[in-house]
Amino acid sequence: MKIGWIDYLNTLPFDITLTGVKPNLEIELVKGVPSQINEKLKKKEIDIGFISSAEYLQNFKDYLIFPELSISALNKVESVCIFSNKPLENVDKIFLTKASKTSRLLTKIIFKYFLKKDIQYENLEDYTDIENKTVLLIGDNAIKYKNMFKYVYDLSAIWYRETNYPFVFALWCVRKDFFEEEKENVFTFYDSLKKSKEKFFLNIEYFLDKANINIDKAYAYKYLKNLDYCLTQEHINSLELFSSYLKKEGFIKEIPTFEFIK
Repeated sequence: MKIGWIDYLNTLPFDITLTGVKPNLEIELVKGVPSQINEKLKKKEIDIGFISSAEYLQNFKDYLIFPELSISALNKVESVCIFSNKPLENVDKIFLTKASKTSRLLTKIIFKYFLKKDIQYENLEDYTDIENKTVLLIGDNAIKYKNMFKYVYDLSAIWYRETNYPFVFALWCVRKDFFEEEKENVFTFYDSLKKSKEKFFLNIEYFLDKANINIDKAYAYKYLKNLDYCLTQEHINSLELFSSYLKKEGFIKEIPTFEFIK
């Protein structure tokens, strides 16, 4: 069973090796940034992946969702942000990380529909002279570089302010064809993810020490406790609303249905 894994601080609660709930299955972890894991699941190079929510919205007919699990934020996410050394009203160009499909699309929706501002977008190719750019950064890089900027615009906070919904950044998904062949093993893996999340948050300080992270532990504790790892009907409503904006902009062809393993 090939599992697409993203090595970010925010995925620690699902680290079944760290929490000691690894199932008795043959598992290979295939690591990458979100955009790489999206592509690998689409190309059938992995069977299960923690993918960008936008990847599911664009290819929902091929995937099933693991219930109850996500990476979401009820307000500030603190790791998906626009960083700048000038105020937003003076910004006319944003350099977008290539690491995340969802965050790139969310940026464009926010600026067009909520902030009513025309922006030029370019890909962020490297981190040279980054303090002189306005940039979209995600994950550990957002945490790493945030102190270099005077202004921080948290995308999840803007979404929540405008919609009163949590924003769903990532979902655990399995390819439908693989699920049909390996239902029992998929459910076994899914149960391990749920147990891992529960166990991690029961003793978060212990697991942060055990993980030996290169981020201040007090900050990591606060950051992880702030995130929302659930997937409720409210989260699905938020995804449906996000889908409606994506369809208006031609990023998806139809509003998806949300199908779960069962």
